[in-house]
Parts: sequence; C-alpha cells; structure tokens
Amino acid sequence: MKTSEKYQQKLDHLISVMKKSGFLNDKKIELAIRNAPRHEFVPSSLIEKTYDDSPIQIMKNQTISQPSVVSRMTEWLDVKEGQKILEIGSGSGWQTAILAYLVGHGIVYSIERHAELAEFAKKNLDKLGIHNVKVISGDGSFGFPEESPFDRIIITAACKKIPDSLLEQLSINGLLIAPVGGYPQSMILLKKH
Repeated sequence: MKTSEKYQQKLDHLISVMKKSGFLNDKKIELAIRNAPRHEFVPSSLIEKTYDDSPIQIMKNQTISQPSVVSRMTEWLDVKEGQKILEIGSGSGWQTAILAYLVGHGIVYSIERHAELAEFAKKNLDKLGIHNVKVISGDGSFGFPEESPFDRIIITAACKKIPDSLLEQLSINGLLIAPVGGYPQSMILLKKH
C-alpha cells in the first residue's frame, strides 16, 4: 500500500533525514517503509506526529518505535525473501508490516504481551491486507517453540538479557537483534553457529 498524498511529503522528508543521518542505507528497507504507511499504525489523536523521527506513545504505556531505530534494526537483521521471523513485541504492528513486506512469501510470527495491543496490531495489519503475519497474544520471553527454528528473531523492546529460550529457537546461521540493558541500551546482534 502506498502512502496517501497527504503524508507523502512528510514521509519523503523522514526518509531523507534517516538517509543523511546514516540510519537508512538499504533500498529494500526504504521500499518496505514506504509500503507500510506509519500513519496507519498510530492512534488518530497522534497522527500529526507520525512522520517525526521519534517514538510515539500508543497504549498500555507502550510506544511505536522511532523510525531511525526501526530502520537500523531491520537493516542489521538482514531479512531475506521467504524467511521465517519471530518478532517479540508487536506494538502497533508497524515493524511487523515492514518485516512482512521484506519476507514476501515467508512468514512473521509476532508476540505481544498486551492482548489489547495484539488486537490493535492485527486490525492495522488486516486493514492493509497483510496476510503473512500471525500475531499471538502472550509472553514473548518464551518465544514460540511450536514454530521454531526461526531464521531471524527481533526483540523490539529493551530487555535486561536475551532469554535463552529465544537463542534455542534460532536456526543455525540465524540472526537475533535486541536492545539490551537499562538506559542507555546497547543494540546487540547475535549470529548462531
């Protein structure tokens, strides 16, 4: 789905800012961002802030992540067509939509601990016709063993440490990315051998 004309100029500006700051270097990621219009994933009361390069509060004290962080994490995750991805923290579904675009005929399993937020993400993905995603309401620290192993795992919210259960569910040569620690966090990228 393309971004409506109303938001196109703001999106173009955001893309330009992310490129200039070095947070967006991959044309595939840019296309994925353009095909997952962020304004479809934020509460209507905050829609004017949609294309600022900042996080936006959604519900249950959660945020939709800052676009430059989403771009950087997605680039480092090196998503390929046809892969099976596990996302911990669906949020509003925006990062999920970007991953779904990148995997094409692959699949994204996204786990959200807040049932209300999981429903919000499902509705957002459904209205855009994104069907290669399964949003699950549950505790992401356990992963989703019944569908493992995963080619890629992304943890979208900061964690004190990466749960062993997620490492066990990563395929050989699979990648896992997560913001780890208190404040500030470190972005950790692991490859399983």
